[in-house]
Amino acid sequence: MEFSKKMLVLHITLSVLLCIATVAGTLMGRDVTALGALAGASLLTDGAWGGFYYWKSKNENRAKYAQKFLIRFADKYGADIAVRLAEIVLKD
Repeated sequence: MEFSKKMLVLHITLSVLLCIATVAGTLMGRDVTALGALAGASLLTDGAWGGFYYWKSKNENRAKYAQKFLIRFADKYGADIAVRLAEIVLKD
């Protein structure tokens, strides 16, 4: 498992545990204001990690598909045409 996926799983696990601790503390009648704020900040961090991970995956997939286009079409149509086709198809 790559580093970014491990960090995403770690952050999500931490957020779930913080949310459970906040709910449990609230049900026991404790003051969990700081813990609730920490849980909220952790959820925001999860969003940032998730966005980074999906952005990274999208770019890795685009590079992989561009290589496949080059391998498949370069011999038949030439490298220039294969590169142009990959740019058109994989354009953001």
